[in-house]
Amino acid sequence: MNISYLHQFVEVVKLGSISKAAEKNHLSQSALSQQIKLMEQSLNSTLLERSNRGVTLTETGEIVYKEALKMLNIYNQMLQEIDHVQNQSKVFQIFSTPSVCDYALPCTIYHIKEKHPQFTIKLYTMPSRLVEDNIACGQGNIGFVSGEPENKTLISKRVFSDHICLVAGTDMPVPNRLSKNELYRYPLIMLNPSQYTRRILDKYLTQIGIQVSKLKILYSLDSIESIKSSATRGFGLAFLPYMTIKKELYNKQLSLIDMEDFKLENPFYMVSKPLTEPPDKDVRKLSTYIEKILAETIC
Repeated sequence: MNISYLHQFVEVVKLGSISKAAEKNHLSQSALSQQIKLMEQSLNSTLLERSNRGVTLTETGEIVYKEALKMLNIYNQMLQEIDHVQNQSKVFQIFSTPSVCDYALPCTIYHIKEKHPQFTIKLYTMPSRLVEDNIACGQGNIGFVSGEPENKTLISKRVFSDHICLVAGTDMPVPNRLSKNELYRYPLIMLNPSQYTRRILDKYLTQIGIQVSKLKILYSLDSIESIKSSATRGFGLAFLPYMTIKKELYNKQLSLIDMEDFKLENPFYMVSKPLTEPPDKDVRKLSTYIEKILAETIC
């Protein structure tokens, strides 16, 4: 039996009128009457008593109505479960440089899940070069890299920028403003030279007249968290992205040092692979949403 016929039958019973049910469901009265007749013929029973005051159920109609309610409830539950399975199967993969992955995206993902709960977000962290390689090979939906992408076959858009700050532990004896020459006096803890942020920092310091080779670099580390830990203990000054130190500044574990002529911005780009076929509509909407809200939702 057509499930829509059961639905229309239940509507007729609830409203007590074929004409009212037809109007509510945007059907003609004759079309709905024909549906009821087809149901009665298939069951070989009269289901409704018709009168000028509307319709009432026959004894058989009472049985059909009661069972129709159960069947419609089961049908609706089935649709909900199918929808749940289909939606849960949607996976959105993001490849990201560590600073964006650890300090920018967690809050963004919270907003994503509120707006697009049907998606499972998978987040992978790696250096910018590997992000570009993975996206170019079609391994993810979008990626985030530090600086302008080297792979020019990718679609890229600058989504936000973060400034690099000179910081010290609050207990370290250092003035809140340094000249370029004074920087040579203090120990420094730096990122490893292989990392993009370190490379642009070295280049910028050279441009403003600082000889990187003469700086008192105690050691270089791969992890921003390790550098923060050393700096908060007063082991040395550190150049770090602002978004990575907001908590430590708020908790007064680190202090900003104003250095002469120093103003360095680190741009971040969202990258994706050019598509050879139209993308899934929901995936396209999610990509656009992330691009729109990322700068506003950085943790």
